[in-house]
Amino acid sequence: MEVTEHYIQLRLIFSHVHEEEEVEITMGVLATHLCCTMRNMNLIMNKFLDNGWVRWSPQRGRGKKSILVFRLSLQEVAGEWFERLLHNNKIEEAYTLAASLPFLIRENVMRRLQSQFGLRSDQSARGRVDTLRIPQETSFETLDPTQAVVWGDVGIVAEVFDRLVRYNAERDVCEPGLAMAWESNPEGTEWTFYLHKGVLFHHGRVLEAEDVKYTFERILSSVDNPCKALFGSIQMVKTFDDLTVRFLLKAPNFMFPDLMSSINASILPRDVEINPLYPIGTGPYRLVRNDPNILVLEVFSSYFRGRAFIDRVEVWQLPEAGRGESVIRQELFPDGNPHAVQHEVQGGVFMTFNMRKRGPHLDISFRRAIRELMHPQAMADALNRPAIQPTYSLVRKHDQGNQRDEEMNPLDAEKHPREVTMEQQKWNEVEEDMAPNVGVGIGVDGSSLVRASAWLKCSNYAGETVNVWVEEGVNMEHDMVWFAKRCEQIGLHVNIVPGDVVKAIYHNELQAYDLIYTGEVFDDHVVRSLITMYTFQKTLFLSVMDDHWRHELERGCDQIVAMQKPVKRMESLLQLEDRLIQEAILLPVYSFSEVHSHHPSLRDYRVMGYGMPDLRRLWVKRSPTAPEESSSYSAYIPLW
Repeated sequence: MEVTEHYIQLRLIFSHVHEEEEVEITMGVLATHLCCTMRNMNLIMNKFLDNGWVRWSPQRGRGKKSILVFRLSLQEVAGEWFERLLHNNKIEEAYTLAASLPFLIRENVMRRLQSQFGLRSDQSARGRVDTLRIPQETSFETLDPTQAVVWGDVGIVAEVFDRLVRYNAERDVCEPGLAMAWESNPEGTEWTFYLHKGVLFHHGRVLEAEDVKYTFERILSSVDNPCKALFGSIQMVKTFDDLTVRFLLKAPNFMFPDLMSSINASILPRDVEINPLYPIGTGPYRLVRNDPNILVLEVFSSYFRGRAFIDRVEVWQLPEAGRGESVIRQELFPDGNPHAVQHEVQGGVFMTFNMRKRGPHLDISFRRAIRELMHPQAMADALNRPAIQPTYSLVRKHDQGNQRDEEMNPLDAEKHPREVTMEQQKWNEVEEDMAPNVGVGIGVDGSSLVRASAWLKCSNYAGETVNVWVEEGVNMEHDMVWFAKRCEQIGLHVNIVPGDVVKAIYHNELQAYDLIYTGEVFDDHVVRSLITMYTFQKTLFLSVMDDHWRHELERGCDQIVAMQKPVKRMESLLQLEDRLIQEAILLPVYSFSEVHSHHPSLRDYRVMGYGMPDLRRLWVKRSPTAPEESSSYSAYIPLW
């Protein structure tokens, strides 16, 4: 144990003692407090004195006590030690220290995190080194491109690997990646890709066509591979030489290049069995460290598209979800206003149902009751969060706002007239009963509650408690507090349980739940993202769908990729989404935006679809007046 830790330990024990206040004590008692021998205590005390941290007046003789005076405050010494631990990447030790401190001191110490995140430019023996530090609250589960679905994992996969094709969101086109060109037959059943020469994997071997073949045969040969359906149209992969590979398909697929730009289509080396936490790719960054506290990427100087500017990327795991982010945001830019980048997240927050479990939620009337309880506009009005926008589709361009309200009327015209009459009677009874309590006719909130009650009475709900899983996070959990209150008003009993999204996705922990409240974040290619959501077996949405809906979604996506015109593909996907919404299987609630703030010296700061800055483009315009040794450039990147 370092001498600083001994001093902190004593100051915690004597937290009631002020600086320069005399304490009568013996060396033996101090040794007991520090669980050490008398000899070691004398050595420790001498180091305290050398550092000027204490004054010590020893007294000789039986029964006599010496005088100890602390000169350095707990806040000062703990703060400096916390910062030193962070500087040495001893993150777990730093957080353990912070957790041991009194509340006010802990908050002051944690504010030192502010200086750690963003970009730091240092001069070393090997020249200038630019390091970007990013906070994260979700642990990494897998960096295998065929398994990754959580956006923290996906963000790292995007930097470590390359695909045959790159999607350019600014131009809305597919561009060369590992393949410099590609072509197909007129029927869209054969696609040939021509690879760049001399592309290196991180372990030094040159990329060949056989690596591409190996990558996709690995997917297709595994029954349990979650992205198998995404590439299910592939019948065979052939190589003609080291740089030419051809895909023979079972059916026409005019979206094939778009699918090749997917993270799941990242190319692996055939001569190395993949380690899910330490993969090898061809990307601009190679993975050099990955443990529970920190993940480190270093620039790959031999990258075939040119060396990236940022030399090192460190992703730090923050403890205690929700608290770390508020600390990082406080006074992050004391020297002036930052540049702000507004990022409208594609996708959104939604409610869905565990169609693999028995319960009242299998009744469409019950699901329509939930749809009314989760009414997007009512939630937005009640929560009054500037960053959220009520939505009725996961595709921003398709969102129709309140135009869907009329579709939520409990009197479904397709039903038998007698059933409509019965529902009309129940509607009138519920409207009369609830009017004094919820303010019928006063705003969307009250009217949606009336409709929810009507649907609930039409369902087979018998008063049982419904289990609701909600993705952990302050905002999502606040949403469910609002939802629970609305459920109470119409007599619906719910048990809401926050859960870790990583465990839910990778360890299948949703079987016990009836309702699932989560979100889906798309990348820049929205059409491909929707197809992935409907076919990738580990998305939260698809993991709770029954075999009927899985088959329907896969069949629908097979038809969509066979369409030649992109406009038709989007139209068909929206029709598929509309069907899910009409069946109350998918209940979109709101879309949201994030604000990235960064120092003006960080240039070409562009946010990718998954919420990370594009590290391949980011660079630093260092100020001529910056110190030669080091300089820091703050950046606020919302936690994944």
